[in-house]
Amino acid sequence: MKRYPILLLILMGVSSPAGALKPGDSFQNVVSELGKPAGQIDAGAVKILKYPWGTVKLKDGIVIEVTGSPAPVPVAAPLQASGPAPAQTVIPTARPGDSAGITQEMNQAIDAVKRIVNQPAPSVPIMPGMNVTNFGDAYFHPGAATPDFKTVDVRTTQELVYDKYEYVSSHMNPGIAFLGSELEFNAMTKFFYTDRSVPRKKLTEPEMLEINRLYRIIGQCQSELAALKK
Repeated sequence: MKRYPILLLILMGVSSPAGALKPGDSFQNVVSELGKPAGQIDAGAVKILKYPWGTVKLKDGIVIEVTGSPAPVPVAAPLQASGPAPAQTVIPTARPGDSAGITQEMNQAIDAVKRIVNQPAPSVPIMPGMNVTNFGDAYFHPGAATPDFKTVDVRTTQELVYDKYEYVSSHMNPGIAFLGSELEFNAMTKFFYTDRSVPRKKLTEPEMLEINRLYRIIGQCQSELAALKK
């Protein structure tokens, strides 16, 4: 396999396997353009990211060389906030006054929220030289506030507290690290966290809008059930 410095590829008029990737781009740019690498080697200031079509070499966090075919295997791009919304959960309307039907409708909405909130976050094996911040025994404090299902907008409570860390891990995840830029914390979805030994995947805007819609269903069902008990 030949080794092509990116600058040489540009001078020859050959497309870089990294598409829009250009000399001087950062590690974050690489991940944004190409997605999570299949593997990674760290040797001091040098980082080598392995993809199905070849490798990207960085020094001090800056792209300096690409090795591989100029016609790469397509790499799936990370889901962006502007992407398509998740498929809406079809929830049948309960019959008026039917407590069992209302409860079923509410539980279906709750299950749909849990599926969105608890998607696995991207992770990689920890290798020598990686910049990993360890969060000790927990990523979150115990407990969780109950959302106001009728009014809350989870987009306004999303916190990107891990953005300042390249990788994060904890004593609960030995040998595993999570990319900080792909994580979030949200006090108004924490109520539905099912596994607190791992951080939460950063949700897109369409995903958060779907949670808002499901929250309204939950809130309406709670009101109807409370009225039936009077």
